[in-house]
Amino acid sequence: MFKSRILPGAAITVVTFGCILLCRATRVVFFAALALASVYELTKILKNVDVEFQYAVPACYVVGQLALVLVHADIIWMLTWFGLMAFACLFRVILRPALGAKNAVWTLFGMLWPFFFYGVVMTLAGTEKASIILTLGILSTWGCDSAALFAGRALGRHKLAPTVSPHKTWEGAIGGALFSIAAGALLHLILRGFGGPGLVCCMATALIASSFGQAGDLAASLIKRMCGVKDYSRLIGEHGGIMDKMDSMLFSLPVCWVCLYAFGWL
Repeated sequence: MFKSRILPGAAITVVTFGCILLCRATRVVFFAALALASVYELTKILKNVDVEFQYAVPACYVVGQLALVLVHADIIWMLTWFGLMAFACLFRVILRPALGAKNAVWTLFGMLWPFFFYGVVMTLAGTEKASIILTLGILSTWGCDSAALFAGRALGRHKLAPTVSPHKTWEGAIGGALFSIAAGALLHLILRGFGGPGLVCCMATALIASSFGQAGDLAASLIKRMCGVKDYSRLIGEHGGIMDKMDSMLFSLPVCWVCLYAFGWL
């Protein structure tokens, strides 16, 4: 258990927050690297359903988005770049008819999820208060995921989505949501010395963002179930792959950003 889960988990935490807290560039590059690793993972598992994922298109999008964020490009340029890359998914079929419409549509879907969400997170990572937003979003989501796991094992009786993720229960989801509120209160105490949000804002944001994170986890599980795999990869051992760690974050972090804006903190 120590070598297979605890030690890798500690390493993930150190690397993640080391990159987030160091500087703006390391934050953005960190999420870009995760996105590129996710390109590889999706390319690999989609082969199980005879899909030739056009990995060059999302990879180009990620690299271009990285450059745009680092040079402080306006949001209109980022949206234009995404639109061009989405169009490229379909245009490649014109250039290479052998690819087929099926592969083009799957690549277009991949551009919408997860890579558009990666683009949003990269943009968030380049903002002025990104370190506080990311800390609140990541820790509340991780706390929710862990609490949901333990609550589900201890109290779980009613399946949440048995056809998608048979081990998830309503009891676990509720336990995770309740824990996220407590995590929000604790994070307020930690972050207030750095100009963080108020107590109510932290608690509400943690609850809403982590709840969306659970939905993101189910969405990612649906893709895995369809492809007949347990994890996106074994890149980080029993923790699975990058997408296994980021599936909930890709939903919760943008929602965290929106919540803090709605509460007037941003």
